[in-house]
Amino acid sequence: MGTIGRSWKQVQVLCFKMVYLAQYPVELAVSTKLWTLGENDFKVSDINGTLIFQVKSKLLTLHDRRFLKDAAGNTLVNLRQKIRTMHRRWEAFRGESKEEKDLLFTAKKSKLFQFKTELDIFLANNKGEVPDFKVKGGYGESSCSILLGDSNAMLAQIVLE
Repeated sequence: MGTIGRSWKQVQVLCFKMVYLAQYPVELAVSTKLWTLGENDFKVSDINGTLIFQVKSKLLTLHDRRFLKDAAGNTLVNLRQKIRTMHRRWEAFRGESKEEKDLLFTAKKSKLFQFKTELDIFLANNKGEVPDFKVKGGYGESSCSILLGDSNAMLAQIVLE
């Protein structure tokens, strides 16, 4: 974990190993297989087709769970949906853990009712009202932007082609 500054150059958040960080734009491809009962898995590969990440899911459980895994199948992060929340909150934990000490961040819908995807992301140590990041858009939309806090400072952008 690191600190969040008010300038994009000061953003230092470490949730994963340094091997996954790039100092330059990286072109990735997301592929998904058809929905099957209880699953919604997909893979992230580089432009050469080399597997980088995969997401495995367990949808027909009390808490929907998703597992972000590296190419070797090691779980980096697991996401679980909290039940009985108005804003459809998700919690992200390091590895396979569900322990509070391994909480990396929480994500929730920015508004109770929304037509376009907008999520507020709070790092584990942020107990305030202002999110550390905001995600606008998503996989089912034509683009996705990751912004710093409540600002318009863009940290990353995904465009579907």
